[in-house]
Amino acid sequence: MEEQKKRVRLYSLSTCPTCKMVKKFLDENKIKYEITEVDLLDSGEQWLMSKEVRKYNPAVTYPTLVVEEVILGLDEEAIKKALDSE
Repeated sequence: MEEQKKRVRLYSLSTCPTCKMVKKFLDENKIKYEITEVDLLDSGEQWLMSKEVRKYNPAVTYPTLVVEEVILGLDEEAIKKALDSE
């Protein structure tokens, strides 16, 4: 199996049914991801995390899944693929 090149981050709420379904999908497909359950953070951390989520999702709704890819050097095909909406 090819090593996962994209960094995957899931911003969720611990009580959100849709968040749980996204997490289950990622787990079943063996996709490595970092998860932040925003409602389990203290109020100051929640505020900071909502600012971070707003960068990706102005509505600040959950779940918000961020898939990032690192491209080294000038790899035009990789850049095109990363910018293409899948």
